[in-house]
Amino acid sequence: MELLGTIGSLVSLLAAVLFYFGWASTDAETRALGLRDSIFRLSTSEYLLRSVEALFLPAFLAVGALLAAIGLQRWVTSSPGRAETAVRRMRWGWLPPVALAPFYVLHPALFELVLPLVAIPGLLAAAYALTRPAQPAASDTAQRRLRLNIWALALVLCLLSLFWAVSSYAGIVGRGRAEEAARAVNTPAFPSVVVFSEKDLMIRGGGACYQRVKAENSAYAFRYSGLRLFYVSGDRVYLVDRKWRPSQGTLWVVRESDSVRVEYVSGPLGREPEC
Repeated sequence: MELLGTIGSLVSLLAAVLFYFGWASTDAETRALGLRDSIFRLSTSEYLLRSVEALFLPAFLAVGALLAAIGLQRWVTSSPGRAETAVRRMRWGWLPPVALAPFYVLHPALFELVLPLVAIPGLLAAAYALTRPAQPAASDTAQRRLRLNIWALALVLCLLSLFWAVSSYAGIVGRGRAEEAARAVNTPAFPSVVVFSEKDLMIRGGGACYQRVKAENSAYAFRYSGLRLFYVSGDRVYLVDRKWRPSQGTLWVVRESDSVRVEYVSGPLGREPEC
């Protein structure tokens, strides 16, 4: 039962990290584009899905670091003298992040990620070294209480450092996505869109254009082109014009219904006659 409880706690922590990363990266991306993530009304599952791809590299690096730590631990414990020397040094594991803190002002974006990543292994190493059974104490009860207090403090600080690192990395990923989006408006990454509507949707400006539908017996009276697909959430379609830029441009929100039809045009030929 204890194993199942531990697995459940780890799964819950992983889900919380994934959701937080999805939200934080989306928030950084939309802010870089002059928007807010609340505009898109994303669901929990959408936040989780947006976090998966960007976390592959950190996950591989974390597994690699864990394997390296296991190998290092076996090498150290193979010699009693070597182990004692390592433990004495590990007690100062909290010192590297403290030493790096004054350099934060030199490059905040870099040290916001470096500091928590250095702090997590340093705090765990210090907690391990300070709570070894060989440590002198007044009594067994007092020693156990001291160990629990040290580990509790270390784990809380590591958890805060983890979310700090996730937030910093999410900001980097989100701003990178925003830059890519700004460059990709007129590439296949942003499909061309044509909207038909019974009523005038007042989509004007930039590279967007509209015209009245002259075909007889048509269910729609207006046609809008020169648009690019920005995002889809439920029945809401988020569109920008072909000349859109984060510094100047409009985001249109169209809800698909019986009175509004949205067509997605693929390939360069579909973009040429759009206006």
